Amino acid sequence: MAGRDAHRKVARLDVKTIAFASLPFMGMISFWQVFDGIVPKMLTGTFGLSNAVTGFVMAIDNIFGLFLLPLFGILSDRCTSRLGRRTPFILVGSAVACVGVPLIAIANNVGSLAFLIFAIILTLVAICAYRTMTVAIVADITPRPLRTKADSIKKLVGYAGTGVMLVAISAMVAKTEHPDYLPLFLLQAAMILVSAVLFRIFVPEPHLVERMHEESLAMGIKEDEVDLDDSPEAGGKEQVQDPEVRRSLILLLATTFFYYMSYNAMTTNISRYADAFYGMAGGSYAIINIMTIAGALATYVPIANLSLRIGRKKVGLITGGIMAICPAVFWLVPDFHPFFYVLFLLMGAGLGGVDLCVFNMILELCSARSVGRYSGYYYTVSMAAQVVTPILSGFVMDVAPRFLFAYITLMGLFMVAALGMAKHGDTMLLDEVAQHEEEQGA
Repeated sequence: MAGRDAHRKVARLDVKTIAFASLPFMGMISFWQVFDGIVPKMLTGTFGLSNAVTGFVMAIDNIFGLFLLPLFGILSDRCTSRLGRRTPFILVGSAVACVGVPLIAIANNVGSLAFLIFAIILTLVAICAYRTMTVAIVADITPRPLRTKADSIKKLVGYAGTGVMLVAISAMVAKTEHPDYLPLFLLQAAMILVSAVLFRIFVPEPHLVERMHEESLAMGIKEDEVDLDDSPEAGGKEQVQDPEVRRSLILLLATTFFYYMSYNAMTTNISRYADAFYGMAGGSYAIINIMTIAGALATYVPIANLSLRIGRKKVGLITGGIMAICPAVFWLVPDFHPFFYVLFLLMGAGLGGVDLCVFNMILELCSARSVGRYSGYYYTVSMAAQVVTPILSGFVMDVAPRFLFAYITLMGLFMVAALGMAKHGDTMLLDEVAQHEEEQGA
């Protein structure tokens, strides 16, 4: 009976607070659907660039991310602002992004490639300044065992906003040779702005971090239990001695790398692939992304709950298998079939499940003082993948476009293999949390 009472106590999550803390993530993640879907159309349609050159331009954000994301992650870990460690970066980055996003559409309208590149760079630097913080803040205010559940709420909020933008793309992008994208980009800027304002009003970061430490101690978890020296004098590096833990970290980062090699190849090319092979002109390709996001939204919470029962790694392997099988079907059956909508739903569940589990497995290997740094590692690796994959997949689209999904499948298989070899970072199961709490009360 005591175990059941403890179970109910530790399973409680402040969903409202997590939802508000997830709003900057929503503003940031929804931007990528607009950026990845529309900017390639600008580059090829307005400026006549090849798919390979377009892929290189689309990799600019990931090149920036390679060094900016870990840098800003480290800076936020060391930030001593009265607003907290993450809030200042979120507010300033969002403000600059609100200016940069509409400039991209304006540059396209006036037909200036130099202006477009400037607007892209301005926006991407602003996004990099707070991208890591949008995920770190949720981990900062959530006890370790509940992070996967909190992350599922973050994903629900984030991809609900993304769904709104995909619907907007479908409705607002006309099926003409040179559509006006400015209304769409103004809507995206407004979403980023409103998200940041609501975050500032409803998320008192220092108070919520303090509460997280208190809740963790009540579960028998000491957040500073990892032997670390994260001071500037020590170079800000974690002193992790266990070679097996380091090996698992490398494998989890490799999993992340191949995840984004697969996922970004699809998001970067689907608008052109669907136009060429599925007959989806204008913004009608967005229905594919809407289906994948719907699949993710419908399964985030069940997947998070399942990970607390059987572990993150097992759930990651199951959903990773789905993520590899679905594109294999698209490759082997190149002509569009209505059943593909079901497969896109399943693929969305797979994408969401892997992302949900692997990121939190990485954070399980660090202390509360280094969440920003490890989030930066995660995003650095994802950026490295997204530097490479737009160029490689763009080359595939130029040479043999029907093999796009074969490429996506191969990356998915590499991802599953890397995750299967990782031995650390799995979740503390609910029964174990309850046992910890009982021992504390004894």
